[in-house]
Amino acid sequence: MLLGAGAVIGVPATDYVDRYFSSDAFCAYGCHVMESTVYKEYRESSHWNTSTGVRPRCADCHVSSNLTEAMWDHVLGTRDLFVFIFEGVRTAGDFEKIRARAADRARFTLLKNDGKTCRSCHVMEAIKPARKRGQGQHREAMEKGITCIACHYNLVHKEVEPSEAFLTAAESR
Repeated sequence: MLLGAGAVIGVPATDYVDRYFSSDAFCAYGCHVMESTVYKEYRESSHWNTSTGVRPRCADCHVSSNLTEAMWDHVLGTRDLFVFIFEGVRTAGDFEKIRARAADRARFTLLKNDGKTCRSCHVMEAIKPARKRGQGQHREAMEKGITCIACHYNLVHKEVEPSEAFLTAAESR
């Protein structure tokens, strides 16, 4: 009985927490630095301005779709709070000092999960680049099993040079 009552309360509560912390409103406006940097960049990117009308949310790229994994992603996301409190990252200028580190962390996550969040929207076999060079590169990527982030590491947010560690890891995939 007690276990059933806990499930009746706990499951919806967990779902609510995940939806709240996965919302664009939380991601963008929960921290002023995000609003004036990465969220602004996202709204100016091709992921926001699509001809198809499909518009991913922040969580679609940065939070796992599986609830258990998503909750873990939210726990890991508290590092942003740590950076705000202990490193004093409160302005866009402060964020620029850690941007490369943040980009590297996001890139390694996408590399580690083989672009799982990319592939939740994009079907590799259905991608048809307009240019011959892109067509050849996509064909090669499919043949060699190269993951999305190995090539597409500056699509949505401000360009950041990839670290040597990331480039080495991406080449070995």
